Amino acid sequence: MMFRRTLKIIKQFNELEKNLLLLFTAGLVLVVGLQFIQPLFPVFLQSLDASEIQISLILSLSSLTGTALMLSSGFIMRRLGIKKMLLVGVSIWALSTFLISLTKDLRLVTVLYMVHGLADAFVGPARMTMISTSASPTTEATVFGLMSLDWAIAGTIAPPLSGFLAESYGWRVPLLGASVMFLFGTIPIFMLKDEAKTVRVEENVEDVVDNFPKPRLSTTLQYFMFGFLSMAAQSVVGTMLPLFLMNQLSLPASIIGLFFSCANIVGVLIQVPGGMFADRYGKKKLITLLMLPIPLLYWVWGLVDSWWVYLLLFVLSRGLMSMTGPATLAIVSEVFPEGQKGSIFGIRMTGVRFGSTVGPLIGGFMYSNYGPASPFLVAGTMFLIAIPFIFTLK
Repeated sequence: MMFRRTLKIIKQFNELEKNLLLLFTAGLVLVVGLQFIQPLFPVFLQSLDASEIQISLILSLSSLTGTALMLSSGFIMRRLGIKKMLLVGVSIWALSTFLISLTKDLRLVTVLYMVHGLADAFVGPARMTMISTSASPTTEATVFGLMSLDWAIAGTIAPPLSGFLAESYGWRVPLLGASVMFLFGTIPIFMLKDEAKTVRVEENVEDVVDNFPKPRLSTTLQYFMFGFLSMAAQSVVGTMLPLFLMNQLSLPASIIGLFFSCANIVGVLIQVPGGMFADRYGKKKLITLLMLPIPLLYWVWGLVDSWWVYLLLFVLSRGLMSMTGPATLAIVSEVFPEGQKGSIFGIRMTGVRFGSTVGPLIGGFMYSNYGPASPFLVAGTMFLIAIPFIFTLK
């Protein structure tokens, strides 16, 4: 039954929304480029003799630049339109990654990775707005689940391949490969129809916030805090996991990449069911139930010595969070008016980016001062604190 319903929705995509198919194709290519870089970037920085604190600071600064622009994403979208906004963001990814591949100067890499972070303020809100405005309220979580498969599918291939290329040929090869993928990703974006005919661009974020009644503003802050806390916890783990596996368990980069690949394989299997369950049984209820076990998975970190056990813990935690993804995005339609979607997505992305700014700093501080397992204990606690913000959302 679930499989037939999924095929029906895919058929609707093909018949009614060519833009979504093009956006999905672009996402597959772009995520390969991103996954060539992001999971193993702490290992790359360590190869440039960066300390744990320096690695955390570089990742935080990159997130900070994107965060600074994220609140203005609704305004930027109104000026540029969704298609141009996507092209600007992808072009920033391509150019900054190419330049990083040409240098081994840590200070220059820091500056270029900060520029790289700017692209998220362009790509993320534009992509989510196009998806949300193209789906009906009754199937929106399922649509988000289908569209999120681009990340899961591409993420199964790129991290271990990136690790293998780095071990065999040096870090320049996967970085150049990522740049090429970003350039290829612009092709389906150029083919998108004029968004003015298909997607209504929302008003400026500042106008939305000014016009919110107090209960709506309170709801926005709750949504912001959930995005902030959950992403901060994931950023703590994402930053420290490669260093933990390399320094404590002496694993090579290719095996470290396997952790992220296995997590994404699970994501391929559960993204769409996660969206369908959210549409059927309720988004807040599903998110809450799926997140409850995650703190326990991280609180046992450091009690075992087998990397297979850590692989299982990481895959389970990432899988549960992946299953909440479609519902977390689709809940906007339940809570906020149609005309505010783009701006609300921008506000959510600000919380997410702020979390990805703070998370690496917390992880690096805890790792350096309280031991390799401490960042994961903190991450579990942050996940637990995030749950009430989404459960009480009205």
